[in-house]
Amino acid sequence: MSPVAGLAVLAALAGCGTQQSPDPEAGPVKASAAVTGAPKVSKAPESSASDLLARAEAAMDAQNGWTFAVTGRESLKETGAPEGQGSAASYSATVERTGRPEALHQSGTVLSKGRRKPEEVFAADGTGYVREGAPGTPWTKGPLTAPGIAAKVEDPLAALESFTAYVERNERIEVTRTDGEIELRMRIPAGHLADRTERPAIAKAADEFRPTLDKLREAGVTSDEKRIVLTGLEEILTLDARTYRMISCRSSFGFAVPHEGRQLRYEQDLRADTRSAFTGRIEVPEAAR
Repeated sequence: MSPVAGLAVLAALAGCGTQQSPDPEAGPVKASAAVTGAPKVSKAPESSASDLLARAEAAMDAQNGWTFAVTGRESLKETGAPEGQGSAASYSATVERTGRPEALHQSGTVLSKGRRKPEEVFAADGTGYVREGAPGTPWTKGPLTAPGIAAKVEDPLAALESFTAYVERNERIEVTRTDGEIELRMRIPAGHLADRTERPAIAKAADEFRPTLDKLREAGVTSDEKRIVLTGLEEILTLDARTYRMISCRSSFGFAVPHEGRQLRYEQDLRADTRSAFTGRIEVPEAAR
């Protein structure tokens, strides 16, 4: 779920300017910082991760729709570059998601280079519709499997499918309870982009990194996937301990890309919080079809 999908390439590669960092209020709380100073935490051995995920899916399916608040940020900079130099962008949106029929509508804002640009997305019947700009801007549409479309669609409920895939591939999922919440956490401390063929979490991060990597390729970066290092990945899914409904999902990851003796570091953080049940109907506007 890339929050910006296609971050501008570093000024060091393009040979000009720097970009303004995103507003602090627009970015999410980092996954690694979200539990800082948390109260006493206890393990939850009485329920396996797969059992908890099945209960969570049933709980979310019991309501036809949900509204989520999504925030994200991504950055690309050269190691050792002065603070504030490089590329940075942030994203915030409201996402409405229904299950019967399956459809999604998100309306948000991208902040980059100190400028805000509205963005609206619909997803229904296997097709995504994206408008980047104010009303009147032409829509772009394509299959949800297309990288340019998939990177724009932020579906918080996909976190349940992702964690289920991790369990099926024997990834270690840490389960803890704290203050009426159940937290499922998956960490990969290090790896390589090439590991995406074996590990679904890295494959998902690779998909989100792809628009930026494509731009780096266009700018002359030739490092292959075995040389591009995963500097860390963490995903946290938080459930209500009583209802098993999803409270939030958070993810963070980074890649280090070697280039001509330098190292380019990409980082992304994304957070989605469940706000309320959604009882409306999502319809793709005629102008987007």
